[in-house]
Amino acid sequence: MKKLFVVMVALLVMMTAVNAMAAETEITYESRGVQVPATLTVPDDVESYPIVIMAHGHGGNRDEGSGYIDTARALANQGIASLRMDFPGCGASTEPFTSNTLTNMKADVLAAVDYAKANLPVTTVGVFGYSMGGRIIVELLNEGFLPDAAVVLAPAVSFDLTKMLGEEMAAEALAAFETDGHFPYTTMYGQNLDLSKEWNEDMNRYSYPAIVDDAAEAYEGPMLVIYAADDEVVDPVASQYMADTFGCDVIMGTGNSHSYGFYSEDMDIRNEVVYGASTFFTLNLK
Repeated sequence: MKKLFVVMVALLVMMTAVNAMAAETEITYESRGVQVPATLTVPDDVESYPIVIMAHGHGGNRDEGSGYIDTARALANQGIASLRMDFPGCGASTEPFTSNTLTNMKADVLAAVDYAKANLPVTTVGVFGYSMGGRIIVELLNEGFLPDAAVVLAPAVSFDLTKMLGEEMAAEALAAFETDGHFPYTTMYGQNLDLSKEWNEDMNRYSYPAIVDDAAEAYEGPMLVIYAADDEVVDPVASQYMADTFGCDVIMGTGNSHSYGFYSEDMDIRNEVVYGASTFFTLNLK
């Protein structure tokens, strides 16, 4: 399977350009009593189709630079629709970032699936999660959501607040969670985010490696793990552990750290991710 998959990726890269003939529409759908902003991309001239729900990373947005845009169009070229949303406090969301909890984000992913099934001629459902979005997918597998296929890009399955913020800032955050209920900070990418106590509690609800072990036991469907050995944000050892535990295909995107070409001009790595994911979904959803 792995050899065949690599060959199929290479063929698709040669044959397909990221300029899909598709209808791309800005929509909102209801989740948790709020309207979630999203982009729906539907392939042209197809009566029914699979759909991929795309979950972005921590503090990102539904486009993830241009990575998710390119992925949506590559999927459309293969006759696959996609729906990608802005999580609370991100992109066009009107909610504060303190509402950016895993509980809320998981609810938004499940509501997107429900929206697609209720309003579109959907045949099968796949999920694609980048970084924190990958963790969301893994948590949902633990909680009984079983898609027809799943792709995770650098899934943030291992979590340590001290490693994320540094020892001094992590101590400040823990104190602020107790006194103020939130902690504003600036990421290494210059994002001004406001972490909530609820977010921290959610992040500690699952421990590593049990979060991976239990998900692999619950989900026997097709899975693809994409990661980089030089990823400085998400531990590549944890990504490889997930791939080994699921016994699934792996794509390496080494050379651009945690960006994967989504936030840079490295088209080679971006194409590895975009076409690798779209090929995987084509093989497993259609």
